[in-house]
Amino acid sequence: MPQLELIEQVWEAGVVGAGGAGFPTWKKLAAKVDLVIANGAECEPLLRNDQAVMALHAADIVAGLRAAMRATGAQRGVIALKAHYRRAAAALKKAVGKTKNLSLHFLPEVYPAGDEFVLVYEVTGRVIPAGGLPLQVGVVVSNVETFLNIARAGRGLAVTHRHLTLTGAVRKPRTIRLPVGTSIAEALSAAGGADIEDWKVISGGPMMGSVVENLSDPVTKTTSSLIVLPRDHPAIVRKQRDLTFDLRTIQSACCQCNYCTLVCPRALLGHNFKPHLVMRSLAMGLPPVSAVFSHASACCNCDLCGVYSCPMLLAVGRLNREVVGRMKELGIKPAPQPEEPRPSPLRAQSLIPVSRLTSRLGLEIYDRPLPHDEREYAPERVIIPLCQHIGQAARPTVKKGERVKAGQLIGDLPRDLMGARVHASINGKVEKITPEAITIVA
Repeated sequence: MPQLELIEQVWEAGVVGAGGAGFPTWKKLAAKVDLVIANGAECEPLLRNDQAVMALHAADIVAGLRAAMRATGAQRGVIALKAHYRRAAAALKKAVGKTKNLSLHFLPEVYPAGDEFVLVYEVTGRVIPAGGLPLQVGVVVSNVETFLNIARAGRGLAVTHRHLTLTGAVRKPRTIRLPVGTSIAEALSAAGGADIEDWKVISGGPMMGSVVENLSDPVTKTTSSLIVLPRDHPAIVRKQRDLTFDLRTIQSACCQCNYCTLVCPRALLGHNFKPHLVMRSLAMGLPPVSAVFSHASACCNCDLCGVYSCPMLLAVGRLNREVVGRMKELGIKPAPQPEEPRPSPLRAQSLIPVSRLTSRLGLEIYDRPLPHDEREYAPERVIIPLCQHIGQAARPTVKKGERVKAGQLIGDLPRDLMGARVHASINGKVEKITPEAITIVA
């Protein structure tokens, strides 16, 4: 399949990165690289949806990977996953067959193996420059579900559904495939609902995910999981704590032990980033123009620094993110980094096993294999955001009262803008249109 033909099909289908912020996939496929990596690491504790996708749709993932290789001119394709994903590994080995330029790469069971900087280094030995992209070292990386959607786009099918994990304190934990726009409340009902009285939900993983404030919020193209936990669980409390409290705690309790820097994935790759120095600067009240703050943008937001390594359980990662946001507001650019980062010689001994992290988070009770729910769920109503991706929001192409079919285009934008198209995920009637979303009733 020619490059332009695939890029156009991916654009038409509204494919975006399924494992992160939703980078428009057509833009990635326009690059020229020598390697394409399908990311099946799924390193956050409790998540199981990528494992299910790889086991159930191995042939389509391989087909999508091959198509991406042809589009980018890559000579090699790699599917990276954990060795203990046995069903997924067996299915992928069968789908890859004896193809010489495709292979599986088994990653260590550590967190955050799915971070693309870490992933690229594990697979290739190349270090992406701080603040850079895999393209700078000749690599394109996308989540395995993205490659499934690329394959489907080649058959003229738009992105209308999302695989996700439903786990935690629910009656029937499972992985499932739901229409985009399904409310979080309805998604949780597919898992039997919460089995405790006072609870909150994390969208995403327990480390990098966020607490859901409104259960009517929709599942989007990038929703990977919904985790129900007691309202007073440390993972919930940590994410909702007042930022002023966290800052005062840093100022009074940070002992500069530098444990946060010793486990930082980016520091271990040789980037000039030392979280403990950022915390020291905050404690001293230095302004954001301080030189040490300018390295904070190298942070990957994995949160190991505060959640796992800090003996005082300080909000190191959260405060670092605030520093980066403040720098952007002030227009402060990151300081130059070493041209050739050199990974720490102690990196292999400093990696954090996911099992140990799960224990530290107090989540062992929820750490279990999950069945995949094969049923087709048809919600009565979906609310489909017009921006589920990096870039510009799509603009409505339908009118209130109009009848639409699943897969029909309902949000578009000019082809030269960074963004992605949006499609109906169920058959029904357009009930409401706002600048942010389109509501469809079955």
